[in-house]
Amino acid sequence: MVDLDTETAWNVTGKYGKELAVVLGALANEKRLRVLSALLVRPRLFSELRELTGLGKTALSHHMGLLVKTNIVNQKSRGRYEINSDGQAILTAISSTYLESDRFEELKSTRTARYIEKIYAKRKEKEIEDLFVEVVELEPMRVASVRAFSESPENDAWEKLQAWAEPQGLLDDLITHPVFGFNNPNPSPGQKEYGYEFWIRMGANFKGEGEIEAKDYDGGLFAVTTCRLWEEMHSEFGKEHGFLESWKKLMDWIILSEKYEMDESRQCLEKAQNPKASEKGLVLELYQPIKEVQKPS
Repeated sequence: MVDLDTETAWNVTGKYGKELAVVLGALANEKRLRVLSALLVRPRLFSELRELTGLGKTALSHHMGLLVKTNIVNQKSRGRYEINSDGQAILTAISSTYLESDRFEELKSTRTARYIEKIYAKRKEKEIEDLFVEVVELEPMRVASVRAFSESPENDAWEKLQAWAEPQGLLDDLITHPVFGFNNPNPSPGQKEYGYEFWIRMGANFKGEGEIEAKDYDGGLFAVTTCRLWEEMHSEFGKEHGFLESWKKLMDWIILSEKYEMDESRQCLEKAQNPKASEKGLVLELYQPIKEVQKPS
């Protein structure tokens, strides 16, 4: 194979452009390239090439006639074909150039990324296959809100809410007065202090009292799962990442869902089934806001 500099290649393509177009036109077909690939291994019978390409007699005869006419393939006898030295050289040059091209590298990277994504998706499916998720619609509600900002804001905010709510008997009826919580603001890297806010559902006429603020919440659609707080925070995952693995699994469940997607415009919530339970007995329901996927019309 001759190595050409840019100027020589320019001269050749300019002078022999018409002939080059004929050769390149003969190669610009996936079926014909499959035929040539098979012929690189050894000569083939017409019947073999039909089986390899899935083409009918008339279609294959057309393709073979074009390859022979372009002088890339020789017909050695009736129904028997072989690639000639010109054909081998052209395919070798094209293949070598393609493998060194940016297009091939981009395609290879894309395929690798897709493969990794596929493997990761299968792994996520296996990780969450035992996860029970319920889709729940929370109705709009008025809540009593209390917030703390410290190194242990969950405990500090809970003590404030409990001191206010328990004397009124609100914590004895968690169906009417469920308790929700969430980070506000979230922990920041290198900062020990962060915020946590608790809500307890109240009647529509609640006005707020002192540190206890009245807020209105619009509700909405949520994907919900349940976890044991102490077990998850003391698991290998919890110690390494500092948050609940069930949150990750719940988000993975939504990502893999074809019907729902995450709604980042609304607040994630944690609902304690029994907020007065001991640390080891505390069970949380995790509420991740979702919305239905809008299918193209």
